[in-house]
Amino acid sequence: MINHLSGTLFERGRDFVVVECAGIGFKVSVTTTTIDSLPPGQSDVTILTHLQMRDGGADLFGFLTEDERALFYALTGVAGVGPKSGLAVLSSLGKKGVIDGALRGDPKLFASVSGIGKKLAQRLVAELPDRLKKLDNLEPGNESDRSAVSAAGLNDAIEALVSLGYQRNEAHSAVSHVCKLHPENLDPDKLVRESLAYLYGTARKTGR
Repeated sequence: MINHLSGTLFERGRDFVVVECAGIGFKVSVTTTTIDSLPPGQSDVTILTHLQMRDGGADLFGFLTEDERALFYALTGVAGVGPKSGLAVLSSLGKKGVIDGALRGDPKLFASVSGIGKKLAQRLVAELPDRLKKLDNLEPGNESDRSAVSAAGLNDAIEALVSLGYQRNEAHSAVSHVCKLHPENLDPDKLVRESLAYLYGTARKTGR
């Protein structure tokens, strides 16, 4: 098993990084939290990893903190949640969102994540609390992860962006990013406006 990669941050995308170690570039799927927390430029980094073997190859999933990786394992320990779905949940909800959603028993929050249906969301809220109890020293999240926006407000903002023509995964990413930037309480209208501004800025940078 590849436990971690230490090397140069060679490339970064919307949901992946390439870490160069001894002349070899490893492509690693990561969460938006990891992308946002990485140092600028081609810096030295250490990425904690999970190696997933599959027919015809293998995939690497990466995390900046042990807490995030532990939550990933808790999520993928639920039947029906594969590594890509687990990463999508972490990316959309963040560490605090996953923990709070599980402890509140909020299936609608998990169902708002692309690829997570209602039945799987119900299974997550049924099984995750017990799995979280087994994790040592797991903190709900730092200040940058905290948002006073309610689950209903998040869902409303995402649905508003989807109705404007954005893909659901784009809407999730934008809303999650804005909530991390603005830990204070945002009303739904302002959350949509800030998310639209973020999406517009991202589109300009990528030439879309």
